[in-house]
Amino acid sequence: MSYHCPVCNKVSSSAMDLARHMIGRGDKVHRDWISSKGFKYSEFLTLQFKSFGGEGYKTLAKILEKETKVED
Repeated sequence: MSYHCPVCNKVSSSAMDLARHMIGRGDKVHRDWISSKGFKYSEFLTLQFKSFGGEGYKTLAKILEKETKVED
């Protein structure tokens, strides 16, 4: 199973890896996609800095699992 970035079509083997990609890129098109899902990019960054265990990544990964999963 793989996950495709809805913005740039990067292929990742896990939703968590794709979440790291999207937060790590942080460019306008990736931020806009996150905003289109009702979240703020800055909220994910804040979760990353304030919490232990990658809560920002985990939250975004849950969204990406539903939205970007591609059966191999």
